[in-house]
Amino acid sequence: MNNTVINTHDKFFKSLFSNKNGIKEFVSKTISFDIVKKLDLNTLELDKTEYLDKRLNSSFSDLVYNCKYGEKQNVKISLLFEHKSQPEKFPHFQILGYMLRIWELQIKQKEELTPVIPIIFYHGKEKWDNKRFEEYFGNIDNELQSFIPKFDYELIDTSTYSNKDLREHFDNIELQVGLLIMKNIFNEQKMLEQIGHLSDQINKLLQTKEGQDFFDSISVYMLNSTEIASDKYRELMETISTQAEQQFVSTASRLRVKGRIDEKRSTAMKMISKGYSNTIIMELTELEENEIERLRELNKLKPE
Repeated sequence: MNNTVINTHDKFFKSLFSNKNGIKEFVSKTISFDIVKKLDLNTLELDKTEYLDKRLNSSFSDLVYNCKYGEKQNVKISLLFEHKSQPEKFPHFQILGYMLRIWELQIKQKEELTPVIPIIFYHGKEKWDNKRFEEYFGNIDNELQSFIPKFDYELIDTSTYSNKDLREHFDNIELQVGLLIMKNIFNEQKMLEQIGHLSDQINKLLQTKEGQDFFDSISVYMLNSTEIASDKYRELMETISTQAEQQFVSTASRLRVKGRIDEKRSTAMKMISKGYSNTIIMELTELEENEIERLRELNKLKPE
């Protein structure tokens, strides 16, 4: 999966799970009840620290929430979004490195060490093979067990949910729509079918400014992540409501304009690296000179 596609999935993932009401319901209905009953989900606060290093960035995106657990304990709930459309063979190794990074930063900043609850969110085509860490090592002697780390993670694999399950399991509209879109994003026929089934939820979204913003995120995600023509989406939105069609067309138009501008900037950067003058770049790309100068600064090159 290339970086452009990864960034598209990443942005939608963060848009969906940055909604506090959505993440509260998601956590409460997807992970172990024995853990949930001790979490005070009203204390959930987004952690702004960057915990992924360059190596982990190639496999995961993350959102981390701090939360109260029991009477005195603090925990970190880490939602890790698996980039790949195929299951990760040894996820425990990535997760262990990730948790160690969190604890190393806490030690460095002289903070209290907190337990980390990792939740892997996976929406690939194949079912995830959820093994325990010790299973990687085969049948080993009991005396060696103490030398193997023992920890686990929560797994949310959308392939284990039917579309009907997702529509009925969650009350939050953004969560319902977002999870269904992510589950079906790799199957274009099912994607179109689900949009049709979500007409009531989409119309409810469009009644609030927050919902309209999320609908924009959905539209951008679908346009950038599938080969479905925008006209096909527009026709489908037209069957939902006039408002859905108009807002989708507006978002698609902005996306096309942004795409053309990005293409011009990319061309200008290539020309800058080859030593072309501002005059020639302006003529071929139709960019303003101050924009070309800004690109030169980014490229750390000076005009001739």
